Amino acid sequence: MYTPEPEQQRDVFYSDAQWTTCAGTWLAQPADLAEREAIDRAAQALKEQRKLALEFYRDPLAAKQFGLELFSQPAFTPLHLSDALIEKLIANVGEPPIVESPDDPAFANYLRTGVLSIANSKVRRHLAHQLRRFLPQFVQAEQWQSAIAIDNNAFRTSLGNEASPFLVQMAVSGLARYYGALEPSAANNNTPTPS
Repeated sequence: MYTPEPEQQRDVFYSDAQWTTCAGTWLAQPADLAEREAIDRAAQALKEQRKLALEFYRDPLAAKQFGLELFSQPAFTPLHLSDALIEKLIANVGEPPIVESPDDPAFANYLRTGVLSIANSKVRRHLAHQLRRFLPQFVQAEQWQSAIAIDNNAFRTSLGNEASPFLVQMAVSGLARYYGALEPSAANNNTPTPS
């Protein structure tokens, strides 16, 4: 398991804008008062869906899979981890393993270890805040399952010390973009979907 050196633990290596690929999108600017109020209203409306939330999380594996699929949608592209964070992940835990079978846990284990090696509390808070900015649009569209997954993943991302489905999918997408930009001979074309 990856154990950071003390100087790595203290390392504040990037500004907020360098943690994701949000440059040039609506997420690049901080939320203004109107947006913050819309997020609060959406969170309040979501509290009224407690029964749906309890039903949704009754099956944790299905909820995890739903989250991975949700966060792979193009709408979340601006939150993919930046090349700078992906390079830090690779420096910490090495290159991703190539797996032959979807049942092989090596890639999922690599992702968990890699995500935990770069997701310090400041990065987690920032990513969770950015994710919550999606809440109003999903609540307004009454896409309750998606809104519940967004809210729960934002909470787990900001407060936990785990690789939430959101963090995992942002890392997978960041790795795919990073290796896709390399020359074909150097690219890892077998990056699997996390399990």
